[in-house]
Amino acid sequence: MEFTVNVELRLAIAVLAGLALFGCAYNRWVERLEREGSDRGYMGFIVAFGCAVTIAGYALITGSLALALALLLLACFAASGAPMIVGSVERHLQARKAREARKAREAEQALGQST
Repeated sequence: MEFTVNVELRLAIAVLAGLALFGCAYNRWVERLEREGSDRGYMGFIVAFGCAVTIAGYALITGSLALALALLLLACFAASGAPMIVGSVERHLQARKAREARKAREAEQALGQST
């Protein structure tokens, strides 16, 4: 089986430059989310979105001939990434539940000591 894709160099350079700019901007946004603590429980989605943008760039470079391959690549990332996303959310929810339980115990102990 032989498969060839003709890539226009100028298009490839433009898309790669765009992906690099996206990567820089996305990094700054994720850094802000991490600093604020807003990323907790959502990192899997953050990574998946970055992968999807990269796959879209690939599809733009390779054109319609390789669109099926880009969709297949997306499906592969979805298959391997979905468990990570679910696990990330579950770990976040478990940690939040444990923190809330600890705070409740500490509040009960503080009330018991003040009487």
